[in-house]
Amino acid sequence: MKKFHLNAVLAVTLGLASLAAQAAPELTEVRVAYSNIVPETLVAKDKGWIEEALKPQGISVKWVESLGSNKTIEFLRGKSLDIGTSSLASAFLARANGTPIKYVYWTGRNGTGSPILVRKDATYRSIADLKGKKIAATPGTGPYISLIAALDKFGLSEKDVNIVSLQHSQGRLALAAGQVEAWAGLDPDWAIAEVQNGARVLFADPDLAGGGGVDVREDFLLAYPDVVKAVLAGFDRARVYSRQNQDASIKIFAEKSKVELAVAQRVFARNNTEHPELLPEDTKSLITWGEIYRKIGSIPANTDVAAVVKATLDASVFKPAR
Repeated sequence: MKKFHLNAVLAVTLGLASLAAQAAPELTEVRVAYSNIVPETLVAKDKGWIEEALKPQGISVKWVESLGSNKTIEFLRGKSLDIGTSSLASAFLARANGTPIKYVYWTGRNGTGSPILVRKDATYRSIADLKGKKIAATPGTGPYISLIAALDKFGLSEKDVNIVSLQHSQGRLALAAGQVEAWAGLDPDWAIAEVQNGARVLFADPDLAGGGGVDVREDFLLAYPDVVKAVLAGFDRARVYSRQNQDASIKIFAEKSKVELAVAQRVFARNNTEHPELLPEDTKSLITWGEIYRKIGSIPANTDVAAVVKATLDASVFKPAR
């Protein structure tokens, strides 16, 4: 595989932008993902704010449920989705492996790192104690890569454990049922595991802090930049509303996600929504993730990580109204 060159990417992007501006067909529907993991999407969907913004243009909104980052990337790659949510790490991996998407907005920043959880009665005290054990994780997601990085930090690899491929909620259930000894999780299932089953965090690496946000297909962004901005404005309206009306937003999240109020409260408490815009330090954080991907072989060894990061992040699409 040839090394990823940023100049070539920029040239192609400029060419695509020119073609898109000339030949974009009239748009009648935008396909947007919502997720029970992402409160802003549920609030925006419940309030109808994106529909409200696009109705004057004669554009309808088709909401598509995504069960996780891997599903969002799959839908974007297959062009059955225009705009969706994923972890930042998953967006990078997709871009590095040839899926032309842009990461343009943070729905929530995570300052603690994705946790590796065990049952409350487990005797494990270190990741090293999980050698030879079954661990649930969802391939293609931030928690999965956090697990691989955690194993590496303790001198292990994925070959030293038995990683069971399960979607997030299934992994939580498998942990509670004793079918696996640990689970690489994220909210709201993380909060459910704590509230309902007393699960505890065995390890979380703050050096791998990340979070999730909004991806858009690059060709769609080039063809319909105003539509993308309208969708992001709807999500940001939900973000602002959630910060100003926390109790009401927690209730919406709990009802739509079908989780207990105590679970929804934990999710909101952990979700940092102060800076939805991309910041300069995001580049540094994503390069850290990219180097981990390269180390574990998820991307070719000759990948220009910094170039992929620049191609993935687009801070020009969204600017908050403060």
